[in-house]
Amino acid sequence: MFRGILLQDWQYKLLSLFVGTALWLALGFGERVTVSLERTIELVNREPDYTYKLERTRVKARLRVVERLVSQDALEEATAYVDVGGLKEGEYLLKVRVRDLPRFLVSVEKIEPPQVRVKVMKAPQRGQ
Repeated sequence: MFRGILLQDWQYKLLSLFVGTALWLALGFGERVTVSLERTIELVNREPDYTYKLERTRVKARLRVVERLVSQDALEEATAYVDVGGLKEGEYLLKVRVRDLPRFLVSVEKIEPPQVRVKVMKAPQRGQ
């Protein structure tokens, strides 16, 4: 009798167990709070033949964080960067990104400024 009750429509019972657990985890971990960080912009994929000049060197990022699960130390590891790989001489407007954040626990709400102007110049020749 009990075996028939447990095995009848087992797919739906398993699905409802999964959905219930997911809701419990989403609501039980705490609320999301807004945290503001200010970081120095790093240049990624630099080429030794060029020098780079940023219009602004610092950005402010506003993050949404699951309060109970993300420590202040994890947020301190976050870095702001622009990718300058493959750029030749000239002036570019590049998007600022934030990395080294715990996925699913932290989301980037806003970066101010969202883009930064980068001037790429040939590096001076040394030793001549």
